[in-house]
Amino acid sequence: MDIGGTKIQLVRCDDELRIVDSRRAESPKGKILATAIEMAAELAADAKGIGIGAAGVIDPSGAVAATTEVFPGWEGTNLTEGVGRELGLPVVVDNDANAFLHGEATAGAARGYRHAFGITVGTGIGGALISDGVLLRGAGGGAGEIGHTPGFGTELCTCGARGHLESVASGLSISRRYGAGIRAGLVAERARNGDADAVRVFAEAGAALGQAIAVVATVLDSQIAVLGGGVIGAWDLLEPTCRETVRATVLPTNADLVIQPAELGDHAVAIGAAALARAAGQAS
Repeated sequence: MDIGGTKIQLVRCDDELRIVDSRRAESPKGKILATAIEMAAELAADAKGIGIGAAGVIDPSGAVAATTEVFPGWEGTNLTEGVGRELGLPVVVDNDANAFLHGEATAGAARGYRHAFGITVGTGIGGALISDGVLLRGAGGGAGEIGHTPGFGTELCTCGARGHLESVASGLSISRRYGAGIRAGLVAERARNGDADAVRVFAEAGAALGQAIAVVATVLDSQIAVLGGGVIGAWDLLEPTCRETVRATVLPTNADLVIQPAELGDHAVAIGAAALARAAGQAS
């Protein structure tokens, strides 16, 4: 299960993480969990377990410890208890960015790398870290939350602070900064058609992503940065300023950093969640 601010995406995987069935729906405000459970019931027959990649900081119990204004009422929701009770299956829950990177490390672009990080750019921005082959979660489950780091101007973020990466480069921020109530996908279309304001907004978002990538790569001495989420569908618009910023700022020791979009595409979080569930089942 991939539960995000814009969509709920479910996949049923076999033991080799191949997708055998899937479901997708928009995320209805106030009914996200109920909708996800209803969708999962259609796929869960004879399943061995359920993995969930969910937006927000997820604590070790599987509850949402922190989120933003995009998810009213989401904070405090215990996904392990709620989904497990309704569907009667073992449940593993992690932050959606952690699930994304785990999926890419297991079956996608980061496979074979011991030092990697992922950035998911959608409604908001999430991040995840792998160091020496270990997925880092931190003391409270918030390791890797690059979207809410400062130093990216002064605009208001969805968390209430100012100058976060998410305030410049997320789908919501791209839409807001362009104006006219237009979604990021349409802003991207306008940029490709030569709209100067749309081009500028994506160039600034790409530069901000490059700054974030350079910081994480330098701190962790990473080998690869994997980018996912709906906004990365406009990678052609983000890539030039992103790579230019990284090249201009990283140390020579990070000059070989690989930067690439996710190989698992829209299913990366859900496949990663399935991989987490599979690993938990193998360990039990």
